[in-house]
Amino acid sequence: MALNIKDPETEKAVRTLAKRRGLTLTQAVRHAVRSELDKDELSDEERARRVSEAQAWLKDFYRRHDIKPAERSMTKQEMDDVIGYDENGMW
Repeated sequence: MALNIKDPETEKAVRTLAKRRGLTLTQAVRHAVRSELDKDELSDEERARRVSEAQAWLKDFYRRHDIKPAERSMTKQEMDDVIGYDENGMW
């Protein structure tokens, strides 16, 4: 069974990964897909450990750079306003 990738961005990404890792295109796709599938199969304990590590890293980053964490997340509308999108998705 064959895949036919018609998206230039995806093709470029696969070729870049293959070149960087010294893989064939098929190996690069296999590697990337397996990597994503492996993330889905993490145990609850491993997932919790990784989240804990990421939170500790972020806390240390904030401390080292004297950054105060946000008290809340921005809404999609607030993000769009910052970027400058209008109702048509344009600036």
